[in-house]
Amino acid sequence: MKSVFVAGSRKFYEEIEKLVQELEDNGIKAATAGKQDNKHGDTLESEKTALLNAFQKIDESDICYIYSKDGYIGKTVAMEIAYAYAKDKELISSYEIDEFSAQALVSSVMNPEELIKYCKRTPSD
Repeated sequence: MKSVFVAGSRKFYEEIEKLVQELEDNGIKAATAGKQDNKHGDTLESEKTALLNAFQKIDESDICYIYSKDGYIGKTVAMEIAYAYAKDKELISSYEIDEFSAQALVSSVMNPEELIKYCKRTPSD
């Protein structure tokens, strides 16, 4: 079964966490970059740490699923997409991405239910 890193804007954090839980409930290993600690505000160091953490989780996954609600990704997610592409990860998006250069790297668009079915497929399917 395929493992999934879910990339998405912080503004969709709660929706992404629900998606990760749904994937895990279906036996699919899933991860995100995690929640940011906004008590102290963003710093260059906290952003670097978060991005490197995301890169490590992408390395450990088969698929980078981009949660691109209404086509939005944001700058950090664009970096995650580029990294995943450079690492030869399969890129699947929940919606067509507005950012044309990022859209060009995505292999397919699937809603979460389609993603779950896709991840559960065996090589002989």
